[in-house]
Amino acid sequence: MVLNADIRVRRPLEHEDLIGRLTTKEGGPFPNYWQVLVFAAALGWSRGRRDSFDKAGEAIRYGLFNNSATVSATIDSMGVLAHEKDAGIMADDRLPERIKVFEEYANGGLAIIQGELNSGAHVRPMDVILSLCRRGMTHTESMVQDILGPRLAGFGTPEFES
Repeated sequence: MVLNADIRVRRPLEHEDLIGRLTTKEGGPFPNYWQVLVFAAALGWSRGRRDSFDKAGEAIRYGLFNNSATVSATIDSMGVLAHEKDAGIMADDRLPERIKVFEEYANGGLAIIQGELNSGAHVRPMDVILSLCRRGMTHTESMVQDILGPRLAGFGTPEFES
């Protein structure tokens, strides 16, 4: 049996510098490395970008991710969606497999962020993150309109009486 205290989440060595630049210590928006990886994994997942990697930098204790029920559920969900025909993926001893999927989406998201920086449109990593968030909201709003149609998309959330 693998104890959660022994489990580590790998950081892709290729993006070590970028991960550091995305922390508040270097003017980025994220206080901690693990938060950089969570954002990057969400970005990678939303764009369908999952990049495997072999060379890793310093790993992060899984316990930091597991302190948030939302983050651990996100990691689990990514693993389940990647292994949708495998009901056993949620077994405790298969947590490392779910984490690997998360790591690969994080690597894909970091590659997207690095690509934005390389394009020259943004100088600071903070600007890239803000731009990606703005574009993500626009994309989501567009999806809602596609689903609901132009007449219904303008309505807010319905209020239900108790």
